[in-house]
Amino acid sequence: MNLPFHDRREQFEPLLQHIEQTRCAINATAAAVVVIQDDQVVTEWYSGFHHAKSGARPVTAGSQFNIYSIRKSHIALALAYAVIDAGLDLDAPVHPFIDGIPMDELEKVTVRDVLTKTKPKFFGPGKVEGEGLAAAIVRKVTGKTIAQLLTENVLEQLHMNQTEWAAVPKESFVCDFTAGDGYASVRIESDEGHERNLYMSAKDLASWGYLYLNNGVVGGRRIIPQDVFDLADKLRAAPGYADKRVMGWYYGNDGAFQAFGATGCHIAVLPKHNCVAVRMYNRYAREHTETLLKCLQRGVH
Repeated sequence: MNLPFHDRREQFEPLLQHIEQTRCAINATAAAVVVIQDDQVVTEWYSGFHHAKSGARPVTAGSQFNIYSIRKSHIALALAYAVIDAGLDLDAPVHPFIDGIPMDELEKVTVRDVLTKTKPKFFGPGKVEGEGLAAAIVRKVTGKTIAQLLTENVLEQLHMNQTEWAAVPKESFVCDFTAGDGYASVRIESDEGHERNLYMSAKDLASWGYLYLNNGVVGGRRIIPQDVFDLADKLRAAPGYADKRVMGWYYGNDGAFQAFGATGCHIAVLPKHNCVAVRMYNRYAREHTETLLKCLQRGVH
């Protein structure tokens, strides 16, 4: 996705300083920031290296970070496509779509539970996670993997060619420090779309948020059906779901919503400011929303 660039770095300098100081404090080797506001990229910034050893590649616009749990928004979108295509009831049980897991573990699990992550974390002898249940439903309904469905319906439409489910290592992947031994690593798993190996550039992740900011419409073209957003609204409106993660996103009272990843990647969608902000790290850190909002309030629109 190509948006015009209008450099407002001075406005966001406090945010960049905060993120760089945090990067050093938490011993992250890599950081990136992309801010989109009013249909323009207003800040783009990269710092550090892909790992801490000699010979490491510097972080650039082409660097891809593992976004970890932010991927739940991708998985939920694919599941939403399947739910809408098949006309599934939100309270329909998922067991007809799932093989290899005992019925007694799944008989009370519904489509709603998978979209909102409100049931046990693991299922069956293979300890299948909710994302695995979503993958099975998507495949049974559509005949495609999550990755195939999203690539065809979203990624190719927006030319997001720096988003991929890592099945083989690449130089563009930023190493992270989630391994138990503390060493930098790259997570390689299947390319089907439900595991913890979704790598994205900061700009691609910002494009993902921009798509949601605009309710699925980019450049006058509807990329995500309105039915998907209606489904999300229906889930959020149900009693007891106001503060839960719905379709991969945490929603605030002001209409803003955000998602987090285990290594400090963070995306905030702020409709009030017509803004999407992405921050990437390769080691866990707390969010930066307060500093971001102060920067946005400094702007003149």
